[in-house]
Amino acid sequence: MEPTILHVAIDSFAIQAERLRCPKLIGRPVALAAGDAPRPRVLAASREARAAGVTPGTPLIVARRICRDLVALAPDRDLYVGLGDSIRARLAPYAPLADPPGTPAGPYGRFTLDLTGVARTHEALRDRAARAGRDVERAFGLHPTLGLAATRLVSGVAAGVLAPDGELLDVRSGSEEAFLAPLSARVLPSTRVASVGSRLDLLNLRAVRDVQALTTVQLHAAFGPLAALLWREARGLDTAPLRAVEPPPTTLAEETLAAETNDRRVLALRMARLAIEIGTGLRARGVVARQLAVKVVYADGREGSARKRLAEGVAAEAALRTEAIATLDRALTRRVRVRRLRLEAWERPPMAAQLTLWGVAGENPEEACKPSRSEGAAQRPEGSSPATPHPDRSAGLALALHGLRQRFGTETVVPAAWFAHGLVAPAPRRDRAARRRPR
Repeated sequence: MEPTILHVAIDSFAIQAERLRCPKLIGRPVALAAGDAPRPRVLAASREARAAGVTPGTPLIVARRICRDLVALAPDRDLYVGLGDSIRARLAPYAPLADPPGTPAGPYGRFTLDLTGVARTHEALRDRAARAGRDVERAFGLHPTLGLAATRLVSGVAAGVLAPDGELLDVRSGSEEAFLAPLSARVLPSTRVASVGSRLDLLNLRAVRDVQALTTVQLHAAFGPLAALLWREARGLDTAPLRAVEPPPTTLAEETLAAETNDRRVLALRMARLAIEIGTGLRARGVVARQLAVKVVYADGREGSARKRLAEGVAAEAALRTEAIATLDRALTRRVRVRRLRLEAWERPPMAAQLTLWGVAGENPEEACKPSRSEGAAQRPEGSSPATPHPDRSAGLALALHGLRQRFGTETVVPAAWFAHGLVAPAPRRDRAARRRPR
């Protein structure tokens, strides 16, 4: 089957998302700039702001002088990712998505669908693509531009050429090189590398046709190891897979602190609480965690994060708590008070283990079948101290705690230190006088 890729692009996606949240911004010049930067620059600008001379990369102080009524906002990535996930869910019935869910496809507001084999004729594919665009516009009030081509690269370029006033641009298979020839060389993804962009300006290669006219030897002499990639992109050849690999499932637990603090003990107890929630969910699904990620949000809005890959899958709450607190120590790099904590675990199925035939290795089969004659104490391996818990007893304790928390909640059995720091409200005491029977 001939591959067919649909690219859905929404011009100024972040600006339009802010206008959906606040309709008063419609028609006004809007710019996005990081509020925590000492010298913020414009990250995105609306059409009204661009018409006044404000472009991405302009210092915010200069943009305010150019456009007196400019509205500057801090970017809200959670809003953009959430809106993008909603649009992906809306597009899912039309064709399989070629972008991983929960992550933006390159810039925000770009979505890729694999229409290969969805319809028998090319006209039916065009009709399906047009209906997907109209559905997004009707549901969210956003006007998307659509690019239809045999590769993801050409379809994305086609959707960008139409922005912001087009609808659907269809690039038939075999015409990719002719379609790209008159366009600016900056539409090629490899030109985003600083060295490639500066070399294009130095050699006066303005259009894609100028790059197409060079041989592989000339490209290699000018661009080095990126010559082969640039040669393929100039002809519309894309080596990216049509359908992205689904990311592994993750378990997420987060908490916004009622009182901002930078006390390491309190933060460690809060992280232990999130680890218990993560461990309860992992055990309930019969999976283990292979990687942990901790994210902290400070009181001034800045963030810190750290990751740790686990050599072996972990699902026990004690091990998760230890690894999560160790990762938290690496994420805390400032002395500013913390506002929010977040713990994320990448899941994978547990690895199969070899079953033992006679119980403990090296044990007499007849003795292994006999119950222990000690007073309720588990047998200890040779050389172990009495204070060291037996592995079977630790596993049994973890299993019993999991059963209690799964049935009655994660706060059924908690460490006593949680009460001292207010993580769990103590049970109300009953008045003894009220319980006395009258004589």
